[in-house]
Amino acid sequence: MMPSSDRMSLPVSDPPPQQKGGADEQRLFKGSTMTSGGAYDAWMDKEGKTPLILASMSPQLYDVAKTLIKLGANVNAYRPGRHAGTPLHHAAKRGLEQMVKLPLSHGANALVMNDDCQTALHVARLKGYSNVERAIENHICLFSRWLQELYGPGFLELLAPQLLSRKVWVVILPCGARKLTKPFKLELAIYSGLQDAKPQSLLPLWKVNMDEPNFN
Repeated sequence: MMPSSDRMSLPVSDPPPQQKGGADEQRLFKGSTMTSGGAYDAWMDKEGKTPLILASMSPQLYDVAKTLIKLGANVNAYRPGRHAGTPLHHAAKRGLEQMVKLPLSHGANALVMNDDCQTALHVARLKGYSNVERAIENHICLFSRWLQELYGPGFLELLAPQLLSRKVWVVILPCGARKLTKPFKLELAIYSGLQDAKPQSLLPLWKVNMDEPNFN
């Protein structure tokens, strides 16, 4: 008599035919078990890495990561410990732009913090990967645009503002909440250019008093 449970574990001795290839691919699929629904269970190695986290750490395993997600792998699977986190954190740490975009396109939460209280965006900033930072910002930002910034002594700004202005890249980002469904705070990040990984200024908008402009 077959078990009544709808979650039936089946042995997987070999990876699916379309995934046969390198040793890394075979190790990832062999480490998982398949349920009756066809999705891979959250298997972890001794360091707490799921197959998707392992795949997210290597650009050569992009297709494997894509297949794991299609089979139901959790894009927000969390690995505890220092310098750990979700698949998004691990991909951002290595500057893998396409690997970062993959879980984001399948609903990964970019606001999840690791045990170091860092989001994947923070990790990319610290590592200096501006391309990864732009990819995450484009996914979660509420506003992004080139603006003119005035700088210098106040009297010069009044006399010749065109001589004391520069273009800056401005982004408004959510922060201070781990779930997009909860109320979050906003911060304004100002960059000198798109190639900069670290903003020249970070302004917490929830602490700013803004006056309505007078256009008359």
